[in-house]
Amino acid sequence: MKFTVIHPATYMVYYLILILFAFFFNDPYYLTSFLICIVLLTTFQGINSEFKNIIKFYIPMAFLIIILNPLVSHIGAIKIYIIGNYFITLEALVYGILMSLSLLIILLLFASYNNTVSYQEMLYILSKRFPNISIIIIMALRFIPLLNYRLSEVNKVFRLNHESSGKKNETKINKIKDTAQMLAVVVSWSLEESMLAAKSMKGRGYGITERTNYLSFKFRKIDYYFIALIIISAAVCIIGLLQGHGRISIYPQLQFSFSENIFNIFYFAFLILLLPLIYLESKEKLIWH
Repeated sequence: MKFTVIHPATYMVYYLILILFAFFFNDPYYLTSFLICIVLLTTFQGINSEFKNIIKFYIPMAFLIIILNPLVSHIGAIKIYIIGNYFITLEALVYGILMSLSLLIILLLFASYNNTVSYQEMLYILSKRFPNISIIIIMALRFIPLLNYRLSEVNKVFRLNHESSGKKNETKINKIKDTAQMLAVVVSWSLEESMLAAKSMKGRGYGITERTNYLSFKFRKIDYYFIALIIISAAVCIIGLLQGHGRISIYPQLQFSFSENIFNIFYFAFLILLLPLIYLESKEKLIWH
């Protein structure tokens, strides 16, 4: 339960702006502040398991980006010689690091969004204007975790079967065979369930009349305040971005100084844009505890 109920459309607009800003801003100070705020938000939201899974996926991806980008791209003015005449450029290395930071921020934003906006709320927003597209998106979002769950259930059955029969699958060939059988069972199970779901939807008259929702949301004062705060702070950030605040030039030569003064109205507007959900989540924690 939440004491502060905000319209899901407001959340969708807010997270969309944050994801776009994660692409546009590449200043290390801005990205570091962005990352700290998102980590605080996910901590308040209590999605520690998702955070651990994201970190497990992110670490090898970040290493690949940081290592491969300097090896592939040799654009830049500052050369770092490694072996003989082979070199990498500082600009390519910095670009890979900033790309990996942006990737982590975007992954955490998606995790936070999935925790904040349920698929029923997304369906409520999209179904009125795009009924067919919305149901496809929701089913696709539900499909991956459902496949993981079914695969874990089938894996338990296979393990129990091997333990009861006394078989040991230590060879790679047997493991490959078992994996192929498990995938075949999961695919056939999913196809059968999809056929049953299609028959059920047809039997209940899906698509014949205008779709109704059991959820109901109305814009309230807090939604208008939230939207106004988003619009004003995002507009100030965009103005600053057009003037060069929040974005650094990497190619052809890195132009960045750690001694630069970032404390201006554009940076404070950027922080204000990041803080509303942290404030609401911390408020929820204080009220409940």
